Amino acid sequence: MRHHRARFLHILAIAPVAAILAGVLGPTQHALAAASKVPAPIVVTVDPGFGGQPTPSNPNVPFDPGAIGVNGLLEKDVDLDVAIRLAALLRADLVDVVMTRSTDIYVSAARREQISVAQHAALVVSIHANTSTNAHAEGFLVLYPAKKSAAFATTMSDALNAQLTTDGISDAGVALGDTAWLRNPVPVATVAMGYLSNPTDASLIATTAFRQDVASGMRDGVEAYMPAIIARRNAILAWREAHRGTVTPGSLEPASAAIPGTKGFQFEPVIAWLLAIVGVGLLLLFRDAVARVLVVLIALLVRLFGGVMWLRRAAIRRRRRRQRSRVSARPPSLSVEPRRRSGGSVYDDIPL
Repeated sequence: MRHHRARFLHILAIAPVAAILAGVLGPTQHALAAASKVPAPIVVTVDPGFGGQPTPSNPNVPFDPGAIGVNGLLEKDVDLDVAIRLAALLRADLVDVVMTRSTDIYVSAARREQISVAQHAALVVSIHANTSTNAHAEGFLVLYPAKKSAAFATTMSDALNAQLTTDGISDAGVALGDTAWLRNPVPVATVAMGYLSNPTDASLIATTAFRQDVASGMRDGVEAYMPAIIARRNAILAWREAHRGTVTPGSLEPASAAIPGTKGFQFEPVIAWLLAIVGVGLLLLFRDAVARVLVVLIALLVRLFGGVMWLRRAAIRRRRRRQRSRVSARPPSLSVEPRRRSGGSVYDDIPL
């Protein structure tokens, strides 16, 4: 018995070491899920101004073309074209772009803000062109609705200035304005890319090259103000590289590759290993008692089985006795063989 106790103490001494190793090396389901979840992209709202077309059959349908250029350009069309270009550039950097409109439809200012807030956008870029009664007014201008957006507007203006230097358009600076986004909870920058009322600006705005440069400058401004966009892009790309073969994006069960971030102490496997090792130690220490208990349980099961079989045989015997008693209780038959005449012979019934 003393030998068995010593062995049990040895097992208990080794158990914590094995359990700790299991905790360090063995990832839990929560660790696997956390390591396997794809990083969420950052959301940015792109808001092309104005939109919609007149409906002769229903004059009450709202529409707003915005400014009309000296060359016939409609601001709503320019805004949408640049917005689509900006959205493509941001999506290339794995930004989740929310557009307040992607076709030529009218969207109210209140609805635009609702769309952005509902999608939890981190930034808003509103795209417009400018106009003035002064034909000499020129250059791109960045507006912001409140003080909290001033830094974003300044960063956007600097990025546009760097991008549009070679295009020959002047920098009109940054100004407080665009109260349509006044209540928005995140920074907003409204870019007026030039004056459609100015012949030089309007000619530039008509070219696809200038529109692409404006979109590139706005992309640079967004990413300069929020460097987390590039960091998140790199994290998403790293996740995709580590989870090649994943059936569904964001799946918690990658098809291949080692799962990063699974090192570190985990309590669940420690507890499981400790319980298992202690259980095995107890069985070894008290194996004689366990054997006796098993013998008693087996004997009880045998007795129980024998009792069930005895009851079954007794039921069969009772059923047979009832059948025999019913047969013996039947009344005698009424047909009686005719009595023979006295003095007769057994040959009397034989026909001659």
